Formats: sequence, structure tokens, C-alpha cells
Amino acid sequence: MLEMLNPTGGDMLRFAAAVLKVRRHINQAAKQGPAPLQAVVVQAFCTPPASARRKPDLARLREDTQRYFGWKTTQWRTAEPPLRSLLDRAQRYTVQHDGLDVQCYRWSATGVSRGRMLLCHGWEGYALNFALLIEQALQAGYEVHAFDHLAHGGSQGEISGLPVALATLLTVAAHVQKASGPIDVLVGHSLGGAAASWAVANRQIAVKRLVLLAPFYDTLKLSGLWAKAHLLSDEVRAALQEGLERSSGKRFSDFMPDALAPLYQQIPHTQVLIVHDRADKITAFKHSASMAAQSPTIGLHEAKQLGHLAILADEGCVQAVLAFVRS
Repeated sequence: MLEMLNPTGGDMLRFAAAVLKVRRHINQAAKQGPAPLQAVVVQAFCTPPASARRKPDLARLREDTQRYFGWKTTQWRTAEPPLRSLLDRAQRYTVQHDGLDVQCYRWSATGVSRGRMLLCHGWEGYALNFALLIEQALQAGYEVHAFDHLAHGGSQGEISGLPVALATLLTVAAHVQKASGPIDVLVGHSLGGAAASWAVANRQIAVKRLVLLAPFYDTLKLSGLWAKAHLLSDEVRAALQEGLERSSGKRFSDFMPDALAPLYQQIPHTQVLIVHDRADKITAFKHSASMAAQSPTIGLHEAKQLGHLAILADEGCVQAVLAFVRS
């Protein structure tokens, strides 16, 4: 659905075709009863579009920077050589999660190491969404680890979503800690921010610094937007929400600020920085403001008119992140 933030005519046609396909499957399942209906709607919701599984290479990076970050051709020409070098320097490996290969990346620190950083991207994203941050973190002396979520980028799988993303993050983090050492900094964007935030708040991953970029909180809102886009009834949306919580074993209210902020107050050795934009059309800035207001260990950096995606490639935001993790 990210294409619909800046859609072309082709995007509109593909999305319309996908909506019709989903509705057809849901209507067929509804005739079989509530349980089949719930299973079908949950699977449809948790299946990323084919665009999420595009090859994570320089061509995709060029396309995405121009489309989602607003880069002009001249900006790309300037950035292409260091980004090409970044791709060439990546040490690629896979870890297994739920019987599937998760594509992982490691970059060695430049100069004296300051610590270890793990990056967790969002829905329809991939590890190289963080390309600018990776490059500058390496120069600052951090060893950087990243991965493509299941059903995204170079990883296997067909199903994703918040529960899958969280479980995969925990698997990758455990591998990094065993193979390389403690994780000093964890960075999550959007859905990856929700996974990272829950994991740290619930002491599943121990870090000194947690950075949340345009983090996602409100699954009720997201399921509502998805149901509205697919012209589904409130009853079907309720079945979707119930099915997601049942399959994950977690209440999605647990990802909201009122649930998370008190947990951070109990782990004062972990400092948190949230970077968010009031103009974000995907995740609500008000939730980030609420998080920061509830705990002295949580800081908030407000981006200016960058929206949900361009925040990843903004020099000011990247510098704010680096200043925070080095503090």
C-alpha cells in the first residue's frame, strides 16, 4: 500500500485488481462460516504486495529514493558511488526463522569500534532503507547489522506482519549477539519500530540506545484503513483484529504508549529517542508525543514536513540519531 502514498496510474490499476481479488476470496470464505472468513482475512492482511519482494539492489534503491525520498536525478548521481560501495562492502549471510531464510547483512566499523547497531525496517521496506544511516554510522565507528523481514527483500516467505516481524527480529538479534556480541543500539522504522519498541520494553533485547523512526503503534487504525481500502464491513475488520491477536498471542494494545512507557521507566539504563513528523500520514505523531511525555528516558525529535518515509534519508534526522547514540 505504500505505492498509494504517491501512486501512478499503473499503481492504481494494480491496487484495484488486488482489492477485487481479496474481496472475492473473502466473500467465498464468508459462505463457509466465521472461522474460514477470519483465516482468509488475516492471511490477506499479512501478505505483503509483490513490490515488497523486489530484489534489494542498487536499481531498487535508485527507484525508491526518487519515489519515496523525493531525490532528483542530480542527488542520485552524487549519492550513487558511496551507495554502490556500501552494497559491495556488505557481508551477506542468512539465518533461519520458522524454517525460512532471513537475508542478513553486516558492515564492519570504520576505524575504532564504538559498538554494534542493529536495524529493523518496516512494512514493504528492506534493509537498505537505512542506507544513509548505515554509511554515517560506519564512519562514526559502529558495526552495523541489518536484515530483510520475511516476505521482504531477499528473504523467503509469503507472510509478514507485526507478530512475524517481532519474532524474526528476536531471532536475528539472538544470532547477532551470539556471533558478534552485545547490541548497543537498536533502530526500528514504522512496523519495525513497533517490534523493536516492544522487544526492548519487555526485556527481550537489551540495548543501551533505542531509536524509533516514525514508529507504528495503532493496529486498530491500520486494520481499519486496510478494511476501508478493501471496502470491507466493520464485522470483517473486527474478525481481522481478533484473528491477529489470537494468532500472535498478544494484545495489540500492548504496543500503544500507555502500555509501553511505564515499562521503559523500569529499565533506566536504556535511553530512547523517537524521531517523528506531524505530517506523517501512516503513523500518528500524537502517540510519539504521548510516549515521550510519560517517561524521562524517552526523548522526541520532531521532523519537519518529511512524512513517513523521507525521514529515513533526511540528513538532519540522521545526525540527530547519531548524536543521540554517541551521547
